[in-house]
Amino acid sequence: MNSLIRFFTLRFDKTFSGSGRKQFTWLVGVLLLFFGIIYLISWFFVFPEPTGTSQPTSSNDVPMGRLLQLICLFIDPGSVANVPAELRWFSLIVAILGLLLFTGLLISVVSNMLERHVERYREGNISYPLENHVVIIGFDEMVPMLIQQICTDSQYEDCYILIQSIQPASEVRSRIHTVLDIKQEKRILVLHAQRNSTEELEKLYTTSAREIFLIGESNEYDHDSLNIDSLQKIVAIHRKKQNCPRITVSVLFEYQTTYAAFQVSDLAEEWRQQIDFRPFNFYEEWAKKLLVKRHYGEGNAKVEYPALDREPITWESDRYIHFVIIGMSRMGVALGVEAAHLLHFPNFCRDQQLKSRITFIDAAADEEMNFFRGRYRHYFDLSLSYYRHMEQIGMIQTIPPNRVYKKNANFLDIEFEFIKGRAENPAIQALLAQWAKDPQQELSIAICLNFPPQSMAMGLYLPDIIYDKNIPVFVRQETSSALLDMLNNRVKKEQLNRYSHVYPFGMLANCFDLDRHSTHRAQLVNYIYDYKNKFGYGPSSCPSDSELINGWNKLPVALQWSNLYCADSIDLKLRSLGFCTTLPLQLTLEQVELMAEVEHNRWNMEKLLLGYRKPTPEEEELCKDKAVRKEYKTKRFIHTDIRPYHQLEEGTKEYDRCISECLPLIAEQ
Repeated sequence: MNSLIRFFTLRFDKTFSGSGRKQFTWLVGVLLLFFGIIYLISWFFVFPEPTGTSQPTSSNDVPMGRLLQLICLFIDPGSVANVPAELRWFSLIVAILGLLLFTGLLISVVSNMLERHVERYREGNISYPLENHVVIIGFDEMVPMLIQQICTDSQYEDCYILIQSIQPASEVRSRIHTVLDIKQEKRILVLHAQRNSTEELEKLYTTSAREIFLIGESNEYDHDSLNIDSLQKIVAIHRKKQNCPRITVSVLFEYQTTYAAFQVSDLAEEWRQQIDFRPFNFYEEWAKKLLVKRHYGEGNAKVEYPALDREPITWESDRYIHFVIIGMSRMGVALGVEAAHLLHFPNFCRDQQLKSRITFIDAAADEEMNFFRGRYRHYFDLSLSYYRHMEQIGMIQTIPPNRVYKKNANFLDIEFEFIKGRAENPAIQALLAQWAKDPQQELSIAICLNFPPQSMAMGLYLPDIIYDKNIPVFVRQETSSALLDMLNNRVKKEQLNRYSHVYPFGMLANCFDLDRHSTHRAQLVNYIYDYKNKFGYGPSSCPSDSELINGWNKLPVALQWSNLYCADSIDLKLRSLGFCTTLPLQLTLEQVELMAEVEHNRWNMEKLLLGYRKPTPEEEELCKDKAVRKEYKTKRFIHTDIRPYHQLEEGTKEYDRCISECLPLIAEQ
C-alpha cells in the first residue's frame, strides 16, 4: 500500500512541478475525472429537460439535458437556484466542487504557469527560434565589452544577441547592464545551459545565425579543450541540416600554445564546409592592436600608439629597434612574438649587425626563457640569444645556435635577450637609462606585469631620461585607461607633459577586431600569389570580394596565417621606403628588390615561429628530390627556403618580388 501511495504521489509531484503544459494536462485530467464521477452519480436523480417544464418526469429526462445542467452547475454556482427542490442538495455539492476545482484550481494553475514562465525567462531557461542573430557561447570579463562592440557596429544592425552561459542569467544581465543602454539591452537574450551538450546547443539555432563567438567561461579548467569540444558539436549540428550556410565561428583560446597550434593545424575538410574557423587570443589580439593597427577605441576615447621606429628606418639608417618588455606574462610574450613577426627593416640588408632586439626582463627570466626557447626552438637553433643575471654583475651569457647547422646559421634579423631581475632593481634602472641615451637605439618599453596597479607604478617611476626623451612606455591595464588618460592630459588634449608618452593598453573594451580589415588584406595577398601562379606576374587591380573569399576558403589554415602576417607588415614596409602619408603609384625595380629581401627575412621569422625548421645539411641533400621536399614541407614542417635571400632560387625570389611590387595595391585596401 505504501509503495502504491509513494508511486502515485511521487509521480504527481514530479509531473506537477514540471512545465506549465504538464500542469495544465493534470488540471484537465482532474476536472474530467471528477466531472465523470458527478455525471455517473447524477443518474440516481431525475433531471428535467431545460425547457422550463415545472415538473420532472421520466419522459422528459434526456442525457443532453442532464449534461448541460451539470456543466452549468459546475461552472456557475448561481444555477443552484433554478433547479427543483429535490435536486438542490446534490446541485449544491456539484457547484461547490466546481467552485473548488474549476475556478480555484484553474486560476491557481494559470497563475502558476505565468509565474513559472516569468521565472524561466529570468533564469534563462527559455529558447526562441531566432534568425540572423549573433550567438555568444560562454561568459567572461570580455563578453560585456564584446556585446557593446556588436551593438554599436552598424554591420550587425539590430540583430538579437543570444548568450549561453552556465552562470546565473540574472548575474549575466546585471553585468551587461553596466555597459549597455535600454535600447541595446532589448536585443539581449540569455540562455542558461552547458556548452558541451548537443541538446542545449541546438536551442541556440546556430544553423540560422549570422555569426558565433565561442568564448567559454571565466576561470574554467581545461577551457580550450571544452571550446574545441563545443565546436565539434556545432559542426555536427550544422552537418545534419541540408543546405546549411557556412558560418563564421570565432573561437577564444586562453592559452597561447593552443592558439599557436591551431595556426598550423588544418581542420578536417568536413569542418571547413560548415564553418569559417577563426581562432582568437586576447593577448595576441592586443599585440596586433598595439604594434600593427596602432590605435584603440573610437571618438574622444581613441588612443593613438606611436610606431616603434618613430621615424622610418630606411636602407641608409644606422638605427635599430630595441623593444624592452618588462614581465614575461602572457601579454608580454604575445608582444614579443608579434614584434618578432613585424620588426624587419631594409638596413639589415646593408649591415647585418643592425638587428631588431627584443629584451625580456623578469624576476623569473631563467625559467621563462627555457619555456620560451623550447616553444620556439627552431628559431633559437638558428640565432644567437643572450642571458643576463643582474645579481651577477658583468655576467652576459651568449647562447649560440644549434651546432648541427654549422656556418648556415645566424642569418636572421631579430635577436632576443633575457634579463633576470626585478625592473625596480637599480642595476636594471641604470641599464634602461643607458639604452635611452644610445642614439643608435629606438627604444620602446612595454610593462606587462600580471598585476595592473604594479604595472602602473612601474610605468610612472622609470628613470627620468625615459620621460625626458619621450620614449614610448606602454602600460598594461585591464578595466580602464582613465587614470593614465588624466595623467598624460590626453583627455584634455593639453600640451605635452612628463607622462605624455605613457600609453595604456590591454583593456577589455574593444578587444575584438570586428571589421576584419586585416583579413581582407590577407585575402588579397593570397590572390596575388594565385595570380602569379596562373599568369607569371602580379595583378594590377583588386578583384571582387566573392573571388577573394572563394580563394581564401580553399587555403589550409597555416597558409591563411602566413598571408595574415604578410598583410600586417605592409604599412611598415612602405614606411621604410619613405611613404608615410601618401602611397606610391608604383615602386621602382630597386625598391621592389629591396622589399623582396625584407619580405623574405620576415617570412623566415614567420615560418620558424609557426613551427617550421630549416633542414640539416643531410636533409638538404635528400630534399633535392622534389617528392621528398614536398613530403618534408607538408608532413614534417621542414622548409628548404628557410635561408638567406641571396641563397634562394630565382623562381622563389620572384614570389617575394611579386608581393613587393603589389605593396601599393594591398595598402589601398
